[in-house]
Amino acid sequence: MLKAFFQTFGCRVNQYETEVLREKILAGGLSKETEAFENADLCVINTCTVTKEADKDALRLLRRISRRNPAARLVVTGCLASRSPKEILEAAPAATVVGNDAKEHIPALLGCAPAPAFAGVTGLAGRTRAFVKIQDGCNMHCAYCIIPAIRPALSCKPIGELETEIRGLVERGVRELVLCGVRLGRYLVRDERGRRVDFPGMLDLLLDLPGDFRLRLSSLEITDLTDRLVDVLVRREGKLCPSFHVPLQSGSDPVLRRMERWYTAGFFARRVAALRERWPDAGVFTDVMVGFPGETRALYDESRRFIAELGFSGLHVFRYSKRPGTPAARWKDHVDEDELVDRARDMRELDGRLRADFAKRAVGSRRRVLVEEGGAHPEGLSEHFLRVRFDRPPGDGLVWADVVATNGPLALAQKA
Repeated sequence: MLKAFFQTFGCRVNQYETEVLREKILAGGLSKETEAFENADLCVINTCTVTKEADKDALRLLRRISRRNPAARLVVTGCLASRSPKEILEAAPAATVVGNDAKEHIPALLGCAPAPAFAGVTGLAGRTRAFVKIQDGCNMHCAYCIIPAIRPALSCKPIGELETEIRGLVERGVRELVLCGVRLGRYLVRDERGRRVDFPGMLDLLLDLPGDFRLRLSSLEITDLTDRLVDVLVRREGKLCPSFHVPLQSGSDPVLRRMERWYTAGFFARRVAALRERWPDAGVFTDVMVGFPGETRALYDESRRFIAELGFSGLHVFRYSKRPGTPAARWKDHVDEDELVDRARDMRELDGRLRADFAKRAVGSRRRVLVEEGGAHPEGLSEHFLRVRFDRPPGDGLVWADVVATNGPLALAQKA
């Protein structure tokens, strides 16, 4: 029996796409998965290229596989494979490189399944949380981002296929479904009758499906957080998680303009205020980039003050990473590396305080928690994206829990 190793770098879209490949390659019982690439017959590596660190991590693994298991068939796909197949072949000369545009054909290439086939995930046996990709592609061309050059075409999963996929996952015991896409809010299709189904309309349709499950949204741009979408979010509270990841990147307008983002800090703050007015306890998380070219210390301080005052629930902090082929990579006013590290450390300290404050506000509340880890210290994730630790085994799936204390960003709870 063929032993297959899978490794994913990067975003939830990549994680979902690896799950599709895993399911099709393992279908039929002729292959089994191994967690060690050293004893694998097949290694499938799905790469990311958002930052140079993502490139380095993937290339480092490819060199290790080539050195320690040269007999394995190595298939490399994902965004780095699309952007720079040459770098991959320099690290692993025997690799088969497949770009994103042909990723779905990998199972057929390996003789595992015909292609194209149904693009969704149908298995996930024994898992209670799953990513579901509904959209791909971005055409916004921010000055620092390479992704529009790699995934330029906007595409969306047909609503009928999406409903079928959700029904199947719920029937198999999945209790939380995370909708993901490169530009999630750009979902727009026609149904079988030719009727327009946009992002808010799609959510309404999915939330009408039967079963004990909840939907969570992955990253959503602030301009897609419209009043109409907020109406749907509030009306469907209970099945839709009140947790939102809305990328800011910078709280300084001059930096946002150089980034070629399409909103101001003031607009961002007004949209968050509109959400909180309707849903006061919603969790709002964000991406923050530090050290973008031309970001002086004063502009950084302006951004940090804005972020602290807005009171996010948590931050995902990134140092600017030069991406060849983007406008920002050609600019001369790059921030010194030591200053980059210092700003990232400072912003991550702020993140720790914001997450601790977010957890403290939950004390005394009752939350519905998806149990993810058992053992001596069982943990799970609340609907507000709060990490919860139980004082005793709570059971499986979605359970109600009373938050009694916190330990930094961790909520301590007992089963209700």
